[in-house]
Amino acid sequence: MAKWLLLSGLAFWSVPAARAASFPDALTVLRASLEPPHEPYTAELTVERREGAPGQAVSRRLAVRFSPPDLYRREILGPAGETLQLVVEDGRTEWIYDPARRKVWQGEPSDPLFKRFGPEEEFDRLSGNYDVAIATGDQVTGRSTWLLTLRARSDGALARRLWVDRKSSLLLRTEAFRSDGSPADAMGFTRLQLGAPQDRTLFRFSPPAGSTVVKRAEPDYLALDEAKAAGIEPRLPAWLPSGYVFESLDVMAKGRRNVVHYRFSDGIEVISLFQCPPRVRLSLGARLSRRVKLSVGRGYGTRAAEGNVLSWNSGGWRFVLVGSVSEETLKRMAESVR
Repeated sequence: MAKWLLLSGLAFWSVPAARAASFPDALTVLRASLEPPHEPYTAELTVERREGAPGQAVSRRLAVRFSPPDLYRREILGPAGETLQLVVEDGRTEWIYDPARRKVWQGEPSDPLFKRFGPEEEFDRLSGNYDVAIATGDQVTGRSTWLLTLRARSDGALARRLWVDRKSSLLLRTEAFRSDGSPADAMGFTRLQLGAPQDRTLFRFSPPAGSTVVKRAEPDYLALDEAKAAGIEPRLPAWLPSGYVFESLDVMAKGRRNVVHYRFSDGIEVISLFQCPPRVRLSLGARLSRRVKLSVGRGYGTRAAEGNVLSWNSGGWRFVLVGSVSEETLKRMAESVR
């Protein structure tokens, strides 16, 4: 949703004008990289997420198969190459299988149409909030790439680095950074076979005998006026950081209770606000909590893989803010919630 080949000043000024003009338009390359791939592929890649204390990282190795337009098979691999988790999407159903627990989750694949932003509106917001520069990128799995660097227009902070395959527009490597400049997560292909037809039986899944199948509850996406009509009183922050707007609201079942999830986006980054009944707890992978003084009461802050986390109680609700922004930004948002 982050090395990068830096040209020295001398090298930059020595590039002839004709060569400098040979770079494609950065936004055109970015737009193409966000589209679904047009070719089937088989790949291995690594995904790294920074969570907890700064410098602490969790790395996973994945095997991925894809067949256009919407067939996916993803396997999280263990140290010996064993399958720790299998995810299969056939365009209509997403299956998640945990072999160790012999448990299967069945649900619908994520649908971008559930968002209140259409693809064009989201892209316009992205390009309005971020400067996108293009340069020659390192080779990834032996393939030539363009390097896209995204910086926030508000303060110039580095947000993303993207290595895009020049021929297929496939994203081969990414790096994401938090607002304080620290690395948040990274993805990189280590092996890629592009264009070879896929065996479509690999994208079919039947729960193994003896496994437990759980039907995953799907969120109910609503607009603000729909939520009010359904008897839900949204509690939104009156203040948002520059460039962010309300994107969507969904209601998730948590046992017999409902949790309201608000999303605020600037085109790349997302800040989530959860409005929960007091005793409902969310699993965010957070470890240590510390007290945070708020004008609306006592809060608790921590760091999770998703970013900074701030929680507090007010008006009979428990609120949790999560995002790759500073704790001060989350505090200001929290104190503006009605």
